[in-house]
Amino acid sequence: MTVPSGGFTLPAVTSMQSSARSTVRFGRFELDPVSGDLYRDGRTVRLQEHPRQVLVALLERPGELVTRDALRERLWKSDTFVDFEHGLNTAVKKARQALGDSAETPQYIETLARRGYRFVGPVGPPRDVPLQADPAESTSTPAVVPPQRTRRVVRGGLAAILIAAVAVTMWMTRRATREASPPDARANNSAPAHLAVLPLRVLTDGHESDYLGIGIADAITTRLANVRQIALRPSSAGLPFKDGQSDPTSIASRLKVQHLLLGTIQPVERSYRITVQLVRADGVAVWGSSFDERDSDLLQVQDHIADAVVAALRLELSPPERERLHAPYRTSPAAYDPYLRGRSLLVNYTEANMREAIGYFEQAARIDPEFARAHAGIATATAWFSVRYAHDAEALEWGKRADEEAHLALKLDSSLADAHLAIASAAGTLYGGFEWNVVLDRTATALSLDPSLDLAHVERMRAYYHLGLTEEARAEARLAKQVNPTPNVALDRIEVATELFAGEFATVAEKATSLLARTDAPAIRHYLGLARYYTGDAEGSRTLLASVTRGDRPDARSESALASVEAATGLRRQARAHIAEVLRGSDIDHHVAYSIGAALAQLGDTNASLRWLERAVDTGFPCLPMFERDTLLDPVRRDPVFQRLMDRLRAAREAQRRHRQS
Repeated sequence: MTVPSGGFTLPAVTSMQSSARSTVRFGRFELDPVSGDLYRDGRTVRLQEHPRQVLVALLERPGELVTRDALRERLWKSDTFVDFEHGLNTAVKKARQALGDSAETPQYIETLARRGYRFVGPVGPPRDVPLQADPAESTSTPAVVPPQRTRRVVRGGLAAILIAAVAVTMWMTRRATREASPPDARANNSAPAHLAVLPLRVLTDGHESDYLGIGIADAITTRLANVRQIALRPSSAGLPFKDGQSDPTSIASRLKVQHLLLGTIQPVERSYRITVQLVRADGVAVWGSSFDERDSDLLQVQDHIADAVVAALRLELSPPERERLHAPYRTSPAAYDPYLRGRSLLVNYTEANMREAIGYFEQAARIDPEFARAHAGIATATAWFSVRYAHDAEALEWGKRADEEAHLALKLDSSLADAHLAIASAAGTLYGGFEWNVVLDRTATALSLDPSLDLAHVERMRAYYHLGLTEEARAEARLAKQVNPTPNVALDRIEVATELFAGEFATVAEKATSLLARTDAPAIRHYLGLARYYTGDAEGSRTLLASVTRGDRPDARSESALASVEAATGLRRQARAHIAEVLRGSDIDHHVAYSIGAALAQLGDTNASLRWLERAVDTGFPCLPMFERDTLLDPVRRDPVFQRLMDRLRAAREAQRRHRQS
């Protein structure tokens, strides 16, 4: 029996006792195209039926979404009494375990939240190799085929042969391309090409058009993010080099990339001349070109450049990738102009920049109400503003605006990664109810659409430390730094928070002190004030916490933390006065509730303390490590109500871990 495949045929299977079999390779693994058996470095990997079927289904369509419904139909077609959700989650989890894979940092099986799964590992050609038996099954006598394996041949043979046929076609196509390509191009086909698109230098005397250089670089980055064979740095990573004065080899080293896309843009009356070069890390230009674009055609230039970069890197795109790369922008140049200005401000935000960026996004949305990216820009900026700068009722209004704009952007373009990130950001606000599961699900979707979104990893860090999942938060920090190795205040701030709530107070004091030189964010002074108390400097703690403001008013989080420190150091009257002051406002989130609970614990009001601590948990702060280690809670630690609360936190954390690992 033979199966046609691109002019070649697959060998007929004549004996299951053959010394070699045709296999499909991915990483260190091989899949037998007849039995569906899995091997790692030639040795059998034990895999149950449902996990095996999941792996086979994903390998039949590498790089493409396989929906949860399709997998359910395949695994339980005739069984109407199965808990599909639990069964499928378990099957995927066991398939990952067999591959040594992770749901958070997938090498092979990627989760697309609420949609399904995708095989993301490189699939190599089938080859004939001797397969070693499991050591426990090895004997000196000839191999005997177990009946169970024979049944799997009958059950899975056709699907496995189809896998091999598809793999042969892919292999022959790639081999033909590699044979016609120079050596460095072949290397790029076997591993992601690490690339940074730097802001284009604007060749004018003034700075009025500087936004174009940043905005067009960001648009090219957004386009290329659709190509999974390119590992991109986010736009913010290139901002320190926008003056064009640094040496390309030095920039490539600092950004840890193999290629840079450099260029200039020269406004000429009602048109632009854009010149770009693709430069290797050693400074050698491998491609360059110039584009003359009229104002009305400016939207097209990022498409032309993205296509040229893909061609220069000798990358082979799947049909879905090519479709995403060429997805049209449905707007007018008049709307795109203020959108670019807003993007150029947002990627390097301050409070002033964020307000100005919102204004530009609003202008773009007024020009074209159906411009999804403009609404996503409004949503992202207002969500960040709600968390970072607003307070009281104002924070609720900013969060509400973020939620509305994000859902509008998603309605206009459901494939827009920024819209999913904006919804995640809105869910992590006071208005959004600090819905950390929504944050994690939406950021997972955003990253599946655009892996260069380092701020999606930052949002995931924020969710994880609130949930008490310290190691998961640190894993996201590592991923964020891989995507963007340049200094990042947003990332550093969340790292400090993670360490604070994990009880690493000396480290927090050191890092927060260093961060004060780079930002005036109220949260940093709040964290440092608490760290000083826990490391023995109560007076320094009180002084710093009393000085923290948000706008022109005391910061509620710092004021409630000050009350807990005062109560612990015998300043009972002052502590009660600060609690009363905080309660007169409306800015009471989970961090404020926690600190009030800690202050009341130190004041001996156990029942009230426990009510506030439960409120903190219920409104977004089930952070087990902090509850376990915080000495401010020692007066209530033996209370049965507190102990039941701790049992609840432990169970909730383990449930989260199981859910996230499935």
